[in-house]
Amino acid sequence: MMKFRTYAGFSLVGAITIIYHAFSSRGQFYPATVYLSASKISLVVLMNMCLVIMCALWQLTKFLFLGSLREVEVERLNEQSWREVMEIIFTLTIFRQDFSVTFLAMVTALLLIKAWHWMVQKRVEYIETTPSVPTLSHVRIVSFIVFLLALDCLIFYGSFKYLIQTWRPSVALFFAFEYMILATTTLSTFAKYVFYVCDMLMEGQWERKAVYTFYLELVRDLLHLSMYLCFFLLIFVYYGLPLNLIREIYETFRNFKVRVADYIRYRKITSNMNERFPDATSEELDAGDATCIICREEMIKAKKLLCGHLFHVHCLRSWLERQHTCPTCRALVVPPENGLAPTGGQHGVQPEIRPHGSGVTGTSAQSSEGNAVDNDMSQHQARLQAAAAAASVYEKSFIYPPANTFLCVAICRKCRDSIFPIASGRGQGIDMEDVSYFSIFVASYTQ
Repeated sequence: MMKFRTYAGFSLVGAITIIYHAFSSRGQFYPATVYLSASKISLVVLMNMCLVIMCALWQLTKFLFLGSLREVEVERLNEQSWREVMEIIFTLTIFRQDFSVTFLAMVTALLLIKAWHWMVQKRVEYIETTPSVPTLSHVRIVSFIVFLLALDCLIFYGSFKYLIQTWRPSVALFFAFEYMILATTTLSTFAKYVFYVCDMLMEGQWERKAVYTFYLELVRDLLHLSMYLCFFLLIFVYYGLPLNLIREIYETFRNFKVRVADYIRYRKITSNMNERFPDATSEELDAGDATCIICREEMIKAKKLLCGHLFHVHCLRSWLERQHTCPTCRALVVPPENGLAPTGGQHGVQPEIRPHGSGVTGTSAQSSEGNAVDNDMSQHQARLQAAAAAASVYEKSFIYPPANTFLCVAICRKCRDSIFPIASGRGQGIDMEDVSYFSIFVASYTQ
């Protein structure tokens, strides 16, 4: 921070010196502005001062609305920044005829505003997974969302108005599209935050939250896909083939396709839950742990999956809105229609699990020692297959780690959405300061 203040001080002194020299040597306003815009040294100094102002605005907004950034937010900021810089470089090649100092300044401002949007999304996700959030944090995040939404709408209105007045393709088309995407993203983030507040007021008992969140994300992806296609066609007609938009269109279409497929699969599974999943008997509830791993509450009535694990019917329905595997062992809830076992790249692996309380397999002549060895091997194989399923989600192999290392999987009890492999006590994909809100359900692995 001290280095930035020193650099900002020298930049301010340099900008004041250049401006004073221009007005003192030219004497009038118009010749001085012409000199400042024509002199390369003056442009470099003034652009450097604009960057300092942008950094100061970033620090100010962070102090007012966000506070100190967490490590995962800094990582997201660094990754997205490099990606957006490459996108902007491709954009400069498309609108090279409209290149000017004003265009460069607007692109820099767009990058700053996008960084604000990334931080808002990450902060809302963090608030959703935090049990107790101070009132000040709620006030700050709501104020920041309203500020960003107003800023997006204002710049979009200015760009769209310029397009209507000139009635010709220009760089204003790019800014209108970008801020329209940002505005819809901000509305989606705010709607998710409203869902979280409603669920919090209901003490976490709002069963339809996941359904509304799913429809919200589905509509948002559909809008973004429509916007990208329209912008792609306009740029293709007036400027040529926009190569930088092909990846964005593909990713948006893929996300939309996955959400539609998940929704169809969810409707198919839940259409006949009573016939597909039998009710657990009182003996099965008494034989094992009668705690639902999804909601962490005792079960009086429960549904039994094919793998033998028991869950509340409403908890299971909520889980199936986002996942189609068992929350405990990651086995597929419904076997594949072709009857083939799923491969390691799929999100579920069918483990060979013997539910507690089931009858002895094989002939009655088998000895108790043989049954014990068979059960141990079955449980060991189930743990390995569950770990393989968890690792396949994140395309990392934790199936055969070094001997005497811990291998476990965590399910978030707040969002009940995804699993996260944890190896050697360090989380992959979760904030370890929040690890107390996760349920560990796969034991350690030793050779």
